[in-house]
Amino acid sequence: MNGMHLEGMWNCVEYVVIEPGAWVGEHVHLRTEEIYHIVSGRAVVTMDGVESEAVAGDLVTTPIGSSHSIANRGTSDMHFFVTEVFPGEGPAAAPAQLHVPDLLTAGAEPGHRSAEVDLTPHFTGDWRCFRLVEVPAGGALRERVPAGRSIVLHVLEGRAVVAVDGTEHSGEPGLSVAVPPGYAYELSGPADGGPVRFVVTDVGVA
Repeated sequence: MNGMHLEGMWNCVEYVVIEPGAWVGEHVHLRTEEIYHIVSGRAVVTMDGVESEAVAGDLVTTPIGSSHSIANRGTSDMHFFVTEVFPGEGPAAAPAQLHVPDLLTAGAEPGHRSAEVDLTPHFTGDWRCFRLVEVPAGGALRERVPAGRSIVLHVLEGRAVVAVDGTEHSGEPGLSVAVPPGYAYELSGPADGGPVRFVVTDVGVA
């Protein structure tokens, strides 16, 4: 997806696969701020000259002006989810990396778990939050996107049906759905399937 499909200051949303021995070379973002969410495999991330290992579930933030690269030095493909948003004003924060599954807590509904990362301290742009959500088999999450915000949700595990404004989108891992400001959506998983795990990126709409 790119900005023409999304309300607000989104630049693009991408799903990237890096084969063993391959990499995205070091570069500096001068027009956008970026997050990487590692979906599977292992990666070596270099941020402003500092190298670290990243594993599935890690979220990496790249502020405006930071140099970074990501490499797959393992023996299997590495998958990651990318979001880029246009910056705002003010001083850039330092790059950060955290393991989102460590933040999972029980939700209000039985079997539901979620973790939320506040993105506002990490960027100058109108980022709001990044969430990891688990819905049990046969369960559903029902929410309305607040006015002034838009989201992209991406399925990581399980079979899911996402209903937005009467239109259903169904799929397995890799399904991404953008939901505009003020729209209600429901994400559900079949009773005869396993749990559904997905991530939600939330960005403001000027």
